[in-house]
Amino acid sequence: MMLRPRNPFKHAAGFTLIELLLVVAIIGFAAFYIVLQLPDDSGSQTPEDAQRAFQQQFHHAREQALLRNWVIGVEFEDTQYRFFRWHGNTWQPLSNAPLGPVNLPEHLSLTFVPGEFRLLDNMEDSSELFQAPRDERRNSEEPAPEPQVIIFESTEFIPFRLQFSSLEFQHQSWSIDARNGIELRAEAGEMYP
Repeated sequence: MMLRPRNPFKHAAGFTLIELLLVVAIIGFAAFYIVLQLPDDSGSQTPEDAQRAFQQQFHHAREQALLRNWVIGVEFEDTQYRFFRWHGNTWQPLSNAPLGPVNLPEHLSLTFVPGEFRLLDNMEDSSELFQAPRDERRNSEEPAPEPQVIIFESTEFIPFRLQFSSLEFQHQSWSIDARNGIELRAEAGEMYP
């Protein structure tokens, strides 16, 4: 009796590389489609979430000011805030995450209250300290940014208070108390004078 040599590939079980790649590609496309169909999460952002996000961004801005020897400004409006860097006698917008501009959802509002800042009181013309020279401002079509809070290289900043409020629920708000110019304190509820 003659034995035939076995072909090791004849009885091999499994999938080919092309079959596996095709399955992975199909799963990838399905996951991508599902992610695109998820609802936008910004509508569910609460005042507490907005306050925490601002605190993290502000902390990062202070770290950047210290590490890179930058002066950073923050400009507040009713529904947004933006970070700037003082460079070349002008405020340069910071557009990369995490210091890019932040637009709050429609159901949240922002209230900014400046604190007392006495460092510049003795300067003759302190209003022009962090502003571009007048001839440069005249040539610009858009208004020059005017940050209300300045973070210095030492990480100290101009004191302020900030409140994130819900427009849908009257008593839902979170405040940040930074009147000492050194630390941010989060508080639930309305800010008081």
